[in-house]
Amino acid sequence: MTRGRALWLYFALCVPFGIAVHLGSEFAGLGRDAGEIAFSPLHGYLLLLGVGALAAFFADGGFFAGSAERRRRMGLMAAALPWGARGLRFAALSAAMQFGFFAITQFGEGCPLCKGDLLVGLIAALVASGIGAFAVAALRRRIVRYFAPVFASRRPRARAAARVQLLRSRPSFKFTYAGFAVMLGNRPPPFLLA
Repeated sequence: MTRGRALWLYFALCVPFGIAVHLGSEFAGLGRDAGEIAFSPLHGYLLLLGVGALAAFFADGGFFAGSAERRRRMGLMAAALPWGARGLRFAALSAAMQFGFFAITQFGEGCPLCKGDLLVGLIAALVASGIGAFAVAALRRRIVRYFAPVFASRRPRARAAARVQLLRSRPSFKFTYAGFAVMLGNRPPPFLLA
C-alpha cells in the first residue's frame, strides 16, 4: 500500500472526528445561538461527508472482503503511515488533519463562527482536534474491532471449513520400495512411478 493511499484511508477515518471538532467549535464560539446553526439543514453536507468517508474507509479497508483481508489491509495501512502510525508527531499530524477539515468546512459555510467569539471557537477547535487525534490513535484498533462484526461474512468461514475438510479427507501416500529415502531428494525407481 502506498503512503498516499494509507493517508487517504486514515483521513477517511479522521473525518467523523473533524465533524465533531467543527460542531464543538461552533457550540463553544456561538454559545446559545449555536443550536440554530448546528442543527440546521446547512450541516446536511457534513452528514453526507461523514457517511461517505466511513463508507470509503470500510470499502478500501477490506471490511467487505473478510477478516483476513481486513487485517492485512489495516496492517499495510499502519505500516505505510508516517512514523509507523505512532508517537507524538503522528498525533500532531492527525490533529492537523482534523483541524484542517474544520477550517475548510467552517469557511466553506461562510464562517458562521465569525458571528460569535472567533477566538474561543478556534481554541475549542484546537483542543477538540488534539483530543480527537489522541482518541483516534488510542482507539484505532478498537474502532476496527468494533466495526468488523457489522461487515462479517459467512462465506470466508465456509471456505475455510471446506478447506479443512478437504485436508482431512486427503489420502496418505505410501511407497512400497523400502530403499527410497524421501529426505535425501533422490528419485524413486521408475517402476514406482507407473
